[in-house]
Amino acid sequence: MIRHYHILTLATMIGGGVSVALAQETTPKEMSNVENISGCFDVTYRFIEDGVHDMFSKQHKQELNTPSREWISFKEKEGEKNTFILQHVTFSREEKEPQSHFHEIWKYHPNTGSWTQEVRSQAYGSEKTELRYQCTASWNMNQWQCHSTNEAGKPFRDNGAPFGFKRTDYDHLNRNNSILVTPNGWVQSEQNKKISASGAVAAYELGWITYQRLEDGFCETAIKPYPREIATK
Repeated sequence: MIRHYHILTLATMIGGGVSVALAQETTPKEMSNVENISGCFDVTYRFIEDGVHDMFSKQHKQELNTPSREWISFKEKEGEKNTFILQHVTFSREEKEPQSHFHEIWKYHPNTGSWTQEVRSQAYGSEKTELRYQCTASWNMNQWQCHSTNEAGKPFRDNGAPFGFKRTDYDHLNRNNSILVTPNGWVQSEQNKKISASGAVAAYELGWITYQRLEDGFCETAIKPYPREIATK
């Protein structure tokens, strides 16, 4: 449910006239989109590039139609208004042992109506966390599209992941992300350019990540260490 915070109406008497500053919402209606990114999900990753570096395909351990289980917690960042932390936690359905994956920080800018998504490695609060990429754009209804102009480092799938590759033919990504959110889940699509150190395009990549919402009970082992703190006001 969307959280609303209001400032008091200010009436100022000037020269016998009355100037009234209307009450304003400082947390926008798009807040529900960010909240709906959190929860328990079956997640399927698909990345298509050149037929050799495609993820995930039959030559890899994980089939295209075999989802992973993921819990995404939610909380407001202490001391920073309109800033929210979403921790991604993955775990095996058999072992049910949660493992920190990465975290996002979403910040709303009331002066422009835009949101910054900052994606960082490791768990929130870890000393080893590193910025993976960030981008600022506005939500249009339930869709957020953003072209990151800053250089994004190589993702884990291309930087030594046991299920991926150790790529040396490119240095960083030029990312174009789109997120579409509904109460039943969300989809992230990516259009990536893989850029070499010299600035040449080494490859183009399309990504499609689906988050199918489950009842929270399917992620119960991750909820206690990583609670979801959504409050309604």
